[in-house]
Amino acid sequence: MRFARPLPNGTERRVGLHELFFSTTDRRGVITAGNSVFLSASHYTAQELIGAPHNIVRHPDMPAGAYRLMWDRLLAGRPMGAYVTNLAKDGSSYRVFATVTPLGDGFLSVRMAPATQLDAAADTLYAATLEQERALSVRGVLGRAEIAAEGAAHLERGLAGLGFTSYDDFMLAALPAEVAARGPLLTTAYARPHAGGPLADILRSAVAVNDELEHLLARLGLYQELISLLGPATDTVMQQARSLQHAVDAARTASAAVADRTPVLLNVARVMGHPMAAAVEALQQLSPELAALRHEVADLGFRIGLGRLHTEMMGAFAAEVIDGAAPISSLAELPRLCDAVQNGVLAMAEAAEQVNGSLATVSTQVHRAGDLLQEFRHFLGQWRILVLRHRQGGAVTDQLGPIDAQLDSMADQLYYLDALAQRCEASIAPVDRTAMEPHLHRVRSVLGRAPV
Repeated sequence: MRFARPLPNGTERRVGLHELFFSTTDRRGVITAGNSVFLSASHYTAQELIGAPHNIVRHPDMPAGAYRLMWDRLLAGRPMGAYVTNLAKDGSSYRVFATVTPLGDGFLSVRMAPATQLDAAADTLYAATLEQERALSVRGVLGRAEIAAEGAAHLERGLAGLGFTSYDDFMLAALPAEVAARGPLLTTAYARPHAGGPLADILRSAVAVNDELEHLLARLGLYQELISLLGPATDTVMQQARSLQHAVDAARTASAAVADRTPVLLNVARVMGHPMAAAVEALQQLSPELAALRHEVADLGFRIGLGRLHTEMMGAFAAEVIDGAAPISSLAELPRLCDAVQNGVLAMAEAAEQVNGSLATVSTQVHRAGDLLQEFRHFLGQWRILVLRHRQGGAVTDQLGPIDAQLDSMADQLYYLDALAQRCEASIAPVDRTAMEPHLHRVRSVLGRAPV
């Protein structure tokens, strides 16, 4: 069935921070359910939306590349988030941050008002991408799918200019930021302290689930703090390690110059260079490990943010029914939200396991660098004694000062890095996959008793 789309009339409806849009679709993107906020903002009736493709609300100012990025992720079984401008039936527009999650044989979407500066950056980038797509369309040398692919690539290049390595990188930052900017809506905008019965039970259960997610959020903050400290500390130690290695190389060169008289000096200088080189290598391996940890922590933050949003949506459904803004039959969508939250917890647990593994690896590498530095100290002490015993002066003795200075400085910084590594070890903990199950079971149980 084809749907006649209206033309934009230049007016915009500002979405309130307390408004959450909800919809579900099948695998083809055909709408199977929508909440009252979606109906109100889109100006379509439920009869007009149900059975229509979700792109019935697509705004012509949205580049095809944005949807290409979305579908690439969804069809790979991954949730996604994006800033989207939608078009209502009356020609007005409204802007949201949309999340879409694969669920069963379809998709579940929760959308909210953008509340961060990332929205403006995305809007500017969309405009530039749309201009490029339209230019390609006018030339007529590429098909629609190819133009969408070019648009997606243009978007990713633009995000690189904003400091994001990929669209995933941007999305992992945007969703938690947008959720955090909304504030604790379950205990403010959606709180109904005078409500009773099944609807009050649903709200209490949603708050309980959110409390569990807040515990994870606190742990996430600890991970983020560790990353912010580990990066600069590792860079500093790495610079000092390279300087120390240069000093050790100079000592080996100086020892080689007197090898004909004191060959043992060169032998020890060569040996002490081995643990130093290995320590530098161990520290170099920290850089990719920290990059992996940073991405894993961002992914965990995305999963937690998505879980909080789905939980808020549960509260929003109950609040709407309590207020008479939606029929009690709308609560029939809550089991899907419970499934989404439960699946999200499993994804959080997997993401936390990856974070824990990376924390352990980082800690191991730091401790290895420290052990190698101690081994280097042992050989350096032997080399120092030999220098004095054989009364070597000049170029050989001149190397002791730089080595000692670099070693002392690096040892202090490595001690600090080692303390951070111990904090990494102390932060390793699994996510309790069952902590939220009683609260979700309570919602399902309430729905089983309620006349929905």
